Amino acid sequence: MTATAIEPGATTKMATVELTGVSHWYGNVVAVNDVTLTIGPGVTGLLGPNGAGKTTVLHMMAGFLPPSQGTVTVGGRPSWRNPDVYKELGLVTERESVPGYLTAQEFVYASAKLHGLRDPAAATAKALGIVEMNDAKDRRISTYSKGMRQRTRAGLKQSRLILGVVGRGEVFPGG
Repeated sequence: MTATAIEPGATTKMATVELTGVSHWYGNVVAVNDVTLTIGPGVTGLLGPNGAGKTTVLHMMAGFLPPSQGTVTVGGRPSWRNPDVYKELGLVTERESVPGYLTAQEFVYASAKLHGLRDPAAATAKALGIVEMNDAKDRRISTYSKGMRQRTRAGLKQSRLILGVVGRGEVFPGG
């Protein structure tokens, strides 16, 4: 499993996710074994073959699963059962939830307005740039690959750190 972080170029202090000696097992099955990893600000995709533990690691980072061993922190605070981590962390899950009839521009702009951002147009432009979707921003989402749909969903996350699982053949920005 490989973690890839892409810096969006922001200069403000941003949170990090830290895993220290993290393991997780399901009964007698070891899903993740002794992972130590620090992920800085930006967009991060976990790459690896099926069964490598990517989703388990992501779920521990997001606080959905406790580590069986070790510690997982976001911004210096434990992630397990800590909803405050979502002030720092955006999560792009594997499940689809993007309306195909909209363009990426329309989808991210609508989200920015719903979140009450001061300048939704500027936030949309910045977000689409960070996830490298400017070239396809005016195409209908229904024409996108799975990876492009995930990147579009990542673009709407107005978070300091974005995490997602990347499948084989899909590439997160900068990958």
